[in-house]
Amino acid sequence: KQWYQRRVRETKVNEQAFNNFEKSQKQRIDGVVAGGGISSKDTMNSALIDTSDAANDKKKKLPWSAEEQKLLEEGLKKFPQSVGPQRWDEIAKLVGSRSKKDCMRRYKDLVEQIKAKKAKQ
Repeated sequence: KQWYQRRVRETKVNEQAFNNFEKSQKQRIDGVVAGGGISSKDTMNSALIDTSDAANDKKKKLPWSAEEQKLLEEGLKKFPQSVGPQRWDEIAKLVGSRSKKDCMRRYKDLVEQIKAKKAKQ
């Protein structure tokens, strides 16, 4: 009887773990779609890789240097929206030290800051 109860608990835990995994994958897919899709160089698997490990979290929290900011701005000019989904891949390559996601996040933050400044005026 104890063996059966333990097996039932293990099954429930496994089901919950799978449900959590499935939910996180769906959120990542939604994020990829919202970000303009994936480039021809990427695969869906590479787009879904969980990059939330401690090293990447630490890297994301580092402030942008003046050089990185300059390179981001150059990338935005060099690769306009009309370039298509690979735009952010190209910008990240140009910046070099930041990922596609970092560049997109930085751009979004800057746009929000500009909008907030304009709203105050």
